Amino acid sequence: MDFEKDAKKKIGDEEMAFNVVKLYFEQIARLGFKRKLDLDAIINAYFYTLDRMHKKKEEMDSIQKVVEQEESRIKKATTKEELLKEYD
Repeated sequence: MDFEKDAKKKIGDEEMAFNVVKLYFEQIARLGFKRKLDLDAIINAYFYTLDRMHKKKEEMDSIQKVVEQEESRIKKATTKEELLKEYD
């Protein structure tokens, strides 16, 4: 079951990366910034976008862990002074 979720999620990432790259190159072509687009440029842009999306998820996961730790610490503090003394 987890495999199916991961597969659907991965497909979603790939589609998102494709759409971002497609939009980017459509805008470049429309504005005339680059007259010739080669396959390597498009493939590199796709994998770059996909990699950035994965890194962002990893960063968000690490931030979520820190937030959860802080929430736990705040719940354990009984007074305002206890909570703030760690920051002095």
